[in-house]
Amino acid sequence: MKKIKFIIKNGHVNFEEKPITDETIEEYEYHEYEPITGTNLNNPGEIRIIIQNQDIFTHPSESYFLVEGRPTKDDTAFADTDVFTLTNNGMMHLFSNIKYRLSEQEVELLFYPGQSTTMLGLLKYPDDFSKSIGLNQLWYEDNTSTASIVDNNGFKIRQSYIIRMPNPKGLFSFQLPLKHIFGFTEDYDKVVYGFTQRLTLVRKADSNAIFKEAAADDKKIDIQKISRFIPHVLPADGEKLQLYKTTESKSKLPVAYRMRQCDSTAVPQSTSFTWRLSVKSSSENRGSLAFKLTKMATKSKIRCCSTTSI
Repeated sequence: MKKIKFIIKNGHVNFEEKPITDETIEEYEYHEYEPITGTNLNNPGEIRIIIQNQDIFTHPSESYFLVEGRPTKDDTAFADTDVFTLTNNGMMHLFSNIKYRLSEQEVELLFYPGQSTTMLGLLKYPDDFSKSIGLNQLWYEDNTSTASIVDNNGFKIRQSYIIRMPNPKGLFSFQLPLKHIFGFTEDYDKVVYGFTQRLTLVRKADSNAIFKEAAADDKKIDIQKISRFIPHVLPADGEKLQLYKTTESKSKLPVAYRMRQCDSTAVPQSTSFTWRLSVKSSSENRGSLAFKLTKMATKSKIRCCSTTSI
């Protein structure tokens, strides 16, 4: 038998490899920004969070927004046995659309953020995501379509997380990464400088975010706080000088990202139908489509979908 030799180049067996120290960033610190004064967080309408300071380097791809609040019911307090929780990815179902702008340029506008981010999450998140950091953003999938602490493990975990564990019961706090919502913040990982940043969330009714047994009384979600956290980056002197030179030269920079778009249509009771999809103009040559069919009664409880490249 002839022996075949493979040449493997791997840093694990290179004794002489010198360590590399990255000193391009001097400081990296999260800062909090709240909605404009007077914003009502529970009425239908816009919730705008604006970063006015343009003389800072920020890192949008690692930013997130925080949602704090609690579900409300009648005058009685929640009990451990209440068959009630929020849907998987429920915070996204509180908004009809979410928009991100840099100065006067619209970067991305996503309609149906609850449905769209759920479909995308089912395709990209690993199976153990729910058991690691998923619950931080209210991500734990249902294994049945019923509101049951006994039969539906996803419902049981979320019910415990929101009703049983907190003190007082029902109090929640979730962190939603912007890369969970926008293709821009998932794909473009560079710092941003010289722009006013606007994040706009359009509040809607709570029904799609609530998962309860049919006989249970109607409940609402009282959002008590929404804020955006974004890293401020202080480059080292050498890097800062180069960044300022690039900025002053007003040169064009390549910015590539996969813009996300979601639409819906009523499916007629027939064997076939035509759905004319509108696509925003861009220089992108290739993308993908994800399809989901669902009954209106369970439209926020998505369990599967299919995807294809175009």
